[in-house]
Amino acid sequence: MKLNPEYALFDGNMFVQMRSLLADIDLPLGTDMLDMSIGEPQIAGGDLLTGSIISHNDAWQYYPKAAGHPVFTAAIDRYIARRWPSAAGLVDLDRQMLPVPGTREPLGLMGGLVRGTKQDAVALVTNPYYHAWRAGALASGAAIYYLNATAGNGFVPDLASIPSATLDRVVIAYLCSPTNPQGEVMSLAQIKSAITLARQHEFLLVMDECYSDIWRGAAPAGALEAAAQLHEEAGTPDLDPLRNMIVLNSLSKRSSAAGLRAGFIVGDAAVISLYAKLVANSGSLVPTPLLFAAADLYDDDDHVAAIRAHYDHSFLLAEQYLGVTAPQGGFFLWLAVGDDRDFVRRLMQEQAVRAMPGRFMAETVDGQNPGEGYVRLALVHDHARTEASLKRVAQLRGVMQDGGS
Repeated sequence: MKLNPEYALFDGNMFVQMRSLLADIDLPLGTDMLDMSIGEPQIAGGDLLTGSIISHNDAWQYYPKAAGHPVFTAAIDRYIARRWPSAAGLVDLDRQMLPVPGTREPLGLMGGLVRGTKQDAVALVTNPYYHAWRAGALASGAAIYYLNATAGNGFVPDLASIPSATLDRVVIAYLCSPTNPQGEVMSLAQIKSAITLARQHEFLLVMDECYSDIWRGAAPAGALEAAAQLHEEAGTPDLDPLRNMIVLNSLSKRSSAAGLRAGFIVGDAAVISLYAKLVANSGSLVPTPLLFAAADLYDDDDHVAAIRAHYDHSFLLAEQYLGVTAPQGGFFLWLAVGDDRDFVRRLMQEQAVRAMPGRFMAETVDGQNPGEGYVRLALVHDHARTEASLKRVAQLRGVMQDGGS
């Protein structure tokens, strides 16, 4: 039996590569392994989630609806108004917002919505990439065009640098802010430029904002407020303010609730309508009791502030032990180390700490792999484990910088 050969692309998944790299390594005797390789929150978001699930623990006998529930829609309306006030009331959420089971599935399914819409099509994927962006690009049927995010461009690729003839072939583009893995933030001007290019060249801009509430200092700009500003500047009330764009948001990081599998997408009315048809026929829907719990989480900002404070302290520890500057957002440390594969192998062998080699998160484009020379460290544990991990990373880094073998 033959299977889809395109799916061989997934054989290069970063976690598969990492496990292969470390498969022959024995941990140092008497040392517990500390895992900094995966971006899974290890701290609970507080009592709100568990209390909410208990209080809403009914309606399990009913099939969930693709459109969700008015309780959830109202909570998202309030959340948007608090988080991006200029976007309050910008769109009709009953038509332009859907609940989703986290962001991974909709990121992957978006590509199918634009499949077959252009000849010689291209899909733009930020590089390094989250694997669901690449899956979505594959689903579009287009040739994947990787956009290198490097220190030279502030880790934010510039769509305007792409030739106009190439942009005309684009069917979908994936951008992320705050970025994964570097934790950098797109400016409002950069987001507005990306939206404008999507409209000029008729492609779908997918903005992954799953880290939008994990930040330091000031809340980062978002695509909804960029769209609101563009709408006001254009003075075109008859046009969809969110045309050619989709924004994805999740509780996984915001509320340390990755297991809840709840979030939302909001955007272009035609895209939302088609996506609703797709998931109503073959997609995963968020159960109604969990939607009620998600609504409670989106209605509360205090637990999110506590989570941010936790990560703020984690990055203070990183500054203390590694002398680095904390990124603007997210909970990853994108650490320059030289040979990232060698560093990760030695880190496991000598310090029993698992980390992700940067090159495994990216593709080589024009002879450059933008992840090479970096490791991604997830500061997701309690402070005791985070501090222990950072001490071990610092010890190896010091040995290697001193030329130790």
